[in-house]
Amino acid sequence: MKKSGKSPLVRNILAVATGTAAGQAIVFAFSPLITRIYTPEIFGVQGVFLSLISVLSPLVALRYPMAIVIADDDDDAGKIARLSMLVAFVISSLLGLLLLVVQQPVLRLLGAEALGNLIWLLPLALFCVALQDVADFHAARLNAFRLVGVTTVIQAFLSNLARVLGGLASPVAGVLVLVTTLAPSLQALILRCGLHKHLSPSSLLKRSEAVRLLRRYRDFPRYRMPTDVLNAASQSVPVIMLGSLFSPAAAGLYVLTRSVLNLPSNIIGSAVGNVLYARYAELDRQGKALIPLLLRSTAGLMLLAPVIGAAAWFAPGVFAFVFGEEWREAGHYARWMALWIGVALANVPAVRLAPVIEAQNLLFITNVLILILRVFSIMTIYWYQENAATAVAAFSLVSLFSNIGLILLIGNAAYRHEKTRNHNLTS
Repeated sequence: MKKSGKSPLVRNILAVATGTAAGQAIVFAFSPLITRIYTPEIFGVQGVFLSLISVLSPLVALRYPMAIVIADDDDDAGKIARLSMLVAFVISSLLGLLLLVVQQPVLRLLGAEALGNLIWLLPLALFCVALQDVADFHAARLNAFRLVGVTTVIQAFLSNLARVLGGLASPVAGVLVLVTTLAPSLQALILRCGLHKHLSPSSLLKRSEAVRLLRRYRDFPRYRMPTDVLNAASQSVPVIMLGSLFSPAAAGLYVLTRSVLNLPSNIIGSAVGNVLYARYAELDRQGKALIPLLLRSTAGLMLLAPVIGAAAWFAPGVFAFVFGEEWREAGHYARWMALWIGVALANVPAVRLAPVIEAQNLLFITNVLILILRVFSIMTIYWYQENAATAVAAFSLVSLFSNIGLILLIGNAAYRHEKTRNHNLTS
């Protein structure tokens, strides 16, 4: 029984990890071409756009797509999917209207002046991300993790091929931003085609049903959405601040470094995240212990931290050889950033556990504090040294200790949750 209970979890993780690894290998294979076609300044503009997507994407559908996984039945899951797309369409349209009225103030507010008219692609990009979220969580509900892996490979190849061909025709920031905008919709379309035969037809979404579902899963916009916005903002702080306080080139160097160092996180983190989320929910419904799975998964992922750190020590020479001499400085960034990226990967099990143990308020407060500390670290260096590399180092150290603290806090919350749940079951 124990073996059969674990096998599906391992198989699902391996299915997503294999596909994601292949997708990241494709990205890495295209990188030497792309970095020779586009300049660091152009990468900096794309980095600002990606940061805005990262920060605003949780807002566009209010995180309702996550409720697809835990819906009571397939009919509700289908209705939540429709509701999520409706919410995303309304919010992205409102953003478009806002840009129409006050484009320049919005650019200044977001620290995205470098984007210029490319900001008009942001509403479409956010809606495309919402479509991908709906498809991803529907796939997770149906345990279609092998399909997710295959889709990741196809999307990675086609989108990077578009970056290369578009860059050869016209190596401008608009090409990278346009591909970034449309890539999620491609993945959503492929997933939708693959899931079509497995999706049960749901009844029409009536107004009363929409209101019921909005209320039933209101914790997602109330807690999860602001938490994810803050976390994304916290992750995007260096891109936006390096670009606005130092130079677009500094932001471009950071973007490339993060994309390379995040390869293990993208491969394993994405594979583990949704699978663990579904498994935690199942264990909690059955009244079983959550902490053993949390400890095993966290410890296993933490083993990658020293590997990433050791590899990053050789980054300056490797970056110069693979990407070109102008990217050597990015390798120096990597030595500092590796300190926290490995630990950030290890916090995935804790973050996914938070909604199951009703600790999303704790996650929200923690992310507020982390964001404040990260902003303060970069601003302090800007005030006293005005050195981008030192700012990256300070940001990395703050992020390292913040992630360790987050894991400990969620672990303590999980212990208290299990203690309360077991007491209620025995009383």
